[in-house]
Amino acid sequence: MGQRSKDQANQIVKEGLELYEKAGFPRPIGFNLEKDAILEAPKLMSDKMVIITLQILSEYGVYGYGLTIGKTETPEVLAYIKRSLINATELYQNITEVIHKKGYQHQPVYIPVPNQAEYVQEQSFLAGWWGEQRPVTAIEIDSLIFSLRGVMLAKIMLIVFSQIAKDPKVQKFCNRAKEIAGKRVERIQSLNTTENLPFLATYESELTGSSISPFSDKLIMFEAVALVEIAITRYGNALSTVERRDLSAMFALYIVETGTLLDDGLSLMIEKKWFEQPPMAAARK
Repeated sequence: MGQRSKDQANQIVKEGLELYEKAGFPRPIGFNLEKDAILEAPKLMSDKMVIITLQILSEYGVYGYGLTIGKTETPEVLAYIKRSLINATELYQNITEVIHKKGYQHQPVYIPVPNQAEYVQEQSFLAGWWGEQRPVTAIEIDSLIFSLRGVMLAKIMLIVFSQIAKDPKVQKFCNRAKEIAGKRVERIQSLNTTENLPFLATYESELTGSSISPFSDKLIMFEAVALVEIAITRYGNALSTVERRDLSAMFALYIVETGTLLDDGLSLMIEKKWFEQPPMAAARK
């Protein structure tokens, strides 16, 4: 499964670079296998954690390509994004099948089947800060679980990054982001328990104690910032779907806090000359 993920990623990069060059754009600097990766480094996590990580990342791929496909009308680019979406969907399906066969999946959430469809009758449906609260809806459950799975992965990856980073500033940033992620895991787990939803098992025991990094600090920082960016997307999606006021306030706060963390991460990458400038609109006077 790891080889298939690697092959798919290589194909996406190859086709993407071809489109860049055909449009006249310079090749992105990106990363170098010799400079940014050490292929013989010891394992950082168990095989179970590897496949769970691949599942969540492939899920992000489906989500990201799904959002992107509606943003282009160029036939070649549209076909490229469509192929990437189909491949990511098949990869997610295959990984999920393996996870179920091995019994690695989280406990599913069951909700009672309504007797009939009906309209909301009371404004209290939106309440959340005080007084009697209604149970969370199916869509809100999905947002909570989706956000929790993402922040659990982020915490695990940031533990690894803070463990292997050599640059003190990179290590400090990863430790800070790890602490934030840890507090959010606790908050959402506590909320789920209050709402009688399953407590999701965490993955700290799946990590090794190796401090030998297979990645350059530049690549570590890029991945850490990417996790922060994905978190903002997750919280924004959740904010657009929850209706209880306490939940919307929680996700809105997370977006603001995560935005501040992202700004600090990007500032550090700029300081280190690791942030590649994206194509920009013309500066006109």
